[in-house]
Parts: sequence; structure tokens; C-alpha cells
Amino acid sequence: MKIGIRNGSIGFPEMADLFEQAAEIGFDGVELDIRADYENEPVLSADERAQIKQLSQESGVDVPSLCVGAFWQYSPAAGDETLLRTAREILSASIEAAADLGARWILVPVTPADTEISHEECQERWIREMQTAAPLAQAAGVVLCLENVGRGCGKSAQDLRALVEGVDSDHVLTYYDVGNACAFGNDPVAEIKDLAELIGVVHIKDHEGQLLGEGIVDIPQCVKTLREVGYDGWLILETPATDDPLQAGNYNLQYLREIVD
Repeated sequence: MKIGIRNGSIGFPEMADLFEQAAEIGFDGVELDIRADYENEPVLSADERAQIKQLSQESGVDVPSLCVGAFWQYSPAAGDETLLRTAREILSASIEAAADLGARWILVPVTPADTEISHEECQERWIREMQTAAPLAQAAGVVLCLENVGRGCGKSAQDLRALVEGVDSDHVLTYYDVGNACAFGNDPVAEIKDLAELIGVVHIKDHEGQLLGEGIVDIPQCVKTLREVGYDGWLILETPATDDPLQAGNYNLQYLREIVD
């Protein structure tokens, strides 16, 4: 398994500092976020992606995944046509950016609609939008990974499986977050077994603790179970940056390396 970290978990430094710090700590890769102000995100600029690719090559730190955090403001479940059109444009641009960067995975948080709708309607909207996006992802050679997040219709393994199976594409899988699972009162070990072959990428963080091992997530058992179901992909830290991101990053990487190795 390779271990990466989200740029937010190092405090959103400038790109040059991000890759330098990730390399200094010893991470294999960094996951880049596409936030609400997406028009100014470097990852969506062809010129700035050229710099990112150079930084990645020089540092030896890969970009395995992108995160479409902008979906918290522009959800594919939105009923408002303007919001929905923007969500589609962001996802299309993210797919293009991922392909250009050589990022295999795109984290897609299953965010709620802009108005109150039923769980079933929310899932239907998500399935419809992902069915539209899946051919774009396939053509680009990337995989859209639906993450278990709060306030939407994808909190549990059961929810995620229903969404992925509803889309029915090899280019739509899940992005499983063990910390989120515990936050929602779910058992991440049982959910990993349930999702198994549908897991594309994994977020690692603790719950009720800032540093890994301080909270209630049984991270060693989660990693063991991931191996048992045949997962050998990326573990991406989504840990708090704290007031000392480098110290926290060093500690968390060492903790996880001892488990993985």
C-alpha cells in the first residue's frame, strides 16, 4: 500500500512548498482539493498543472487523486439548474485535470441537494449524474470514487453500494473514509468487508482524536481487513493539520507505516 496526504492536512501551502514538505516527511503522494472557488484552483489551470507535474517529478511525490470539494457548494444532487450545470462543468474539468496529471482517482463527496428531498430522490439524482459522467471518466482513464460523507445520501456502506451498483460502471467506485464511518456510528471493519471490491481509495483519519491512534478508530484492524478483502491501493491521510503540520504529518505517517509494513 502507498500512503499519501491531502493538501489541506498540510495546511494548504503553496504548491512548491506542498511537494517539498510531503517529500521531506516521506509521503508517496498528495491529494489535491478543488474547492468552492474552483475558477482559481491551480489544478484546473493547464499552465499551473504543468508546474504541478514538474514539482511532482522533481520531488518524487505522486498525485494519485483529486478531491472535488466544490461539490459542497455545487452538488450533483442540486435541483437548481444553474447549480447543477456548474457541478457538471466542475466534474468535467476535474476529469480532464486528473487525466493530465496522471491521477487515477477522483474523490466525489456524496453531497446533499440544495432543497429538502427524500433519501431515495437524492440517490436517484446522484445515480443519474454519475451515469452521465462515467463515460467521460472512462475515456480519460480515471475512476470516480463516491465518498461516505455526512448530510448527503451516502453515509453508509449500504448507501455507497446502492449508488455504485445503480450507476453500473467500472469507472465509478467508492472512496471509503474510516473516520467518517465512526463519526456516523458505523463499524468501518464491517463496512470494508461489505464494500470489498467496490473500494477504489481509502481515507485514513481518527475520530475523537487529532493524531492517528488517539481516537476510537481501530486503524490496525481496518488496514488488516482491507488486506483481507484484497485491497492494496492508496491510503490517503485526511488528518487535521494542527498548529504544526510537519510534526503532525511525521507522526501520522510513522504511525501508519508501522501498521502497513
